[in-house]
Amino acid sequence: MRAKVAAGFASLAGLSGYGYYSVFHKRSNHDYDFWDSSDEIERRKPWWMPSALLAATKSQENFLLKCEDGTSVLPWMPPTREEQKQKLKTEYFDILVIGGGATGSGVAMDAASRGLKTAMVEQEDFASGTSSRSTKLIHGGIRYLALAFQKKSPPNSIMDLLWNLHYDHSMMQVVMHDLHERAFMIKSAPYMTQPLPMMFPLHKWWEIPLYWVSGKMYDLIAGSRRTVPQSHFISRDEALYQFPTLKSDGLIGAVVLYDGQQNDTRMNLSIALTAAQSGATVVNHTEVLNLLTTGTLGSDDYKVVGARVKDSITGEKWDIRAKQVINATGPFADSVRKMADPEASDIIVTAKGSHLILPDHFSPDHMGCIWFTRDGRVLYLLPWEGSTIAGTTDIREPVTRLPETSSKEVEFILDECNRTLARPLNHSHVRAAWAGLRPLVRQPGSDEKETKKLARDHVVDVVRGSLISICGGKWTTYRKMAQDAVDHALATNPSLKADGPCVTDGMQLIGADRAGIVCNQSFDKVVVTLREKYDMDRQIAKHLMRNYGTRALMVAEVAKTMAGQARGSGPDIGPQYARLCSKYPMLEAEVVFACRQEYAMTAVDVLARRTRLAFLDSKAAEQALPRVLDLMQKELGWSRSRKEQERQDAQKFLVTMGLPSQ
Repeated sequence: MRAKVAAGFASLAGLSGYGYYSVFHKRSNHDYDFWDSSDEIERRKPWWMPSALLAATKSQENFLLKCEDGTSVLPWMPPTREEQKQKLKTEYFDILVIGGGATGSGVAMDAASRGLKTAMVEQEDFASGTSSRSTKLIHGGIRYLALAFQKKSPPNSIMDLLWNLHYDHSMMQVVMHDLHERAFMIKSAPYMTQPLPMMFPLHKWWEIPLYWVSGKMYDLIAGSRRTVPQSHFISRDEALYQFPTLKSDGLIGAVVLYDGQQNDTRMNLSIALTAAQSGATVVNHTEVLNLLTTGTLGSDDYKVVGARVKDSITGEKWDIRAKQVINATGPFADSVRKMADPEASDIIVTAKGSHLILPDHFSPDHMGCIWFTRDGRVLYLLPWEGSTIAGTTDIREPVTRLPETSSKEVEFILDECNRTLARPLNHSHVRAAWAGLRPLVRQPGSDEKETKKLARDHVVDVVRGSLISICGGKWTTYRKMAQDAVDHALATNPSLKADGPCVTDGMQLIGADRAGIVCNQSFDKVVVTLREKYDMDRQIAKHLMRNYGTRALMVAEVAKTMAGQARGSGPDIGPQYARLCSKYPMLEAEVVFACRQEYAMTAVDVLARRTRLAFLDSKAAEQALPRVLDLMQKELGWSRSRKEQERQDAQKFLVTMGLPSQ
């Protein structure tokens, strides 16, 4: 009973826009990942805080974390999934968001941060679709810049360059918007994002001034929000020194361009958790069965007012009611649009992009490579999470839940890499192969059979019943897409009353030490703490910092406890942190943390989207599966039959993450 009372007051504090730490300091909880130490809470406990709430807060003392100034803080803990479900069943929301990918999570974060009562449901897991299958870049669209001045790209000669000169201002606008959002993303989670130099090899003398000018224009458009170093030209010798596996034949130099890099599913999860911290109710593994409506289809009083949903884990069904529903389901947007208006025409065109994961020795640790393929597309070879990512392709593909890489795509990527690299590549080097569906969107009003007229940017679509859909776009622009969707909802639905305008441009995500009280946003200090206080090796410490930010210290506490339990009463030889796989830095403690703090409900949630092991090495993920199942069974109380079902589901998923059968 005391816990329920405490939870009730905690919810009240959250709804008022403050956490415990920020209540005392009159600061929005957007600024804080952590609360005060338990002693400070007791000393400054306001008159309204009951003893039960204080006791519940102090019970988390095993997570007390030291700050730079020597004080301790208690980290923010997300509400449990059951608590979130209960809210969905009983409360009336301003906005219901369908879809928990980057855009849907962004909409939830935007709406909640404006004071709107917000709910978000995701059929599978956060970032389970397109948002987990990107090239991991935060980019401003250098190819769009080329198309702003060239009818086709790349040019094959000087005459080709001159003949195809033109100016497309719409392309230039896309670049400007994308570069603005690139700056936001890099700053939003500085522990996870980083500038990444990418070398563009040059083989013709006239390419030197062309691509040098293009790079400088890219920098100029970014302006004061560049957030990455400037592009520059390097000589042939320097190019081969920086990227030793590059072919030297015909090479005359290279232009180095900069964009950002991220871990996409971890970024998506951070957005969803930040939305929850801002007051949104977010629940994964919750399928929308149908939309709730009032009035008659085709009449003026017809309105979408919520959704009938099903918990995919328990099978439980219930209604969620809201003043406005926003559809952010990416490739599946048309199916939700037709729930509201069966006569709505399709606007989504899906294109499949495949990637291969290769050993780390095919790319330097801090340099990527980018080049035009024989058919004029762009292919990337980039360092990522201790491996090398190669891709992508661009093939029209029907909508499917689990897209797979085809043998033809694998051969295409390998052939292109062998055309550029001196070290031969073959199938034996491929550790994982996976594909994603990019949701392209037709221009509003275009013919459904016309596939050429695709919007270069995102589109806010409205069908009968006032269902808003946010479609198209790219990972880098998720925040702007979310802002436009919420702005449109506020402009067209008079029942919605926000506290103010959008505040997400400049907002940082959970784990970013937003108040500067843990490490003053110098995240190398987190690495030092993990190495010195917790005796972790450098690889593990950097991995945890890069994926969790200040919350890495919470993972370390879990790991320390698990190591102590494993040692038992044996000799004290220091903590031995168990890895999921000896080749990779992911810890068993991350599985436990994912269940307790990150809404992980299935083995695939952990292997694919909390640790990324399935995306990096499908065989290593298969080897780690039994241990993941044991840990999750203990944490979540699975029965033997549920554990077996999870094993089968995970194995089915991992088949789609490897090389296709010949």
